[in-house]
Amino acid sequence: MINISDAIEILRPGSKWIITGNLYSNLNWSEPPEGQTKPTEEEIVQKIAELEYQEEVNEYQRQRAAEYPSITEQQDMQFHDSVNGTTTWKDAIQSVKDKYPKKKMVTKTLNKRKKDALANLEASRES
Repeated sequence: MINISDAIEILRPGSKWIITGNLYSNLNWSEPPEGQTKPTEEEIVQKIAELEYQEEVNEYQRQRAAEYPSITEQQDMQFHDSVNGTTTWKDAIQSVKDKYPKKKMVTKTLNKRKKDALANLEASRES
């Protein structure tokens, strides 16, 4: 799960801060590198939305990694393919790639998620 700390580390690398819990109001900003300011709550919620979306998009990588044959098995397949003139290794890898196709972030979706994150922040302030 992505949290405020994750967002701050990306938004303001090298900054020094302390947060108690996961609330912006508990963020104590100290000794920022020259030129860095405390990120706004809006910046943070948008960065969290972006990072969460990126995790969803990258899920195919984790799924593939879990299903690929081990390196030892792959090397064995490659050896036998070279000896026998077969394509066992390529077929095994392609099967996993086909099952879990590569995904990319879609700008329109990302912008909507950031907009929704801001709307949720605003709604939480009103309640």
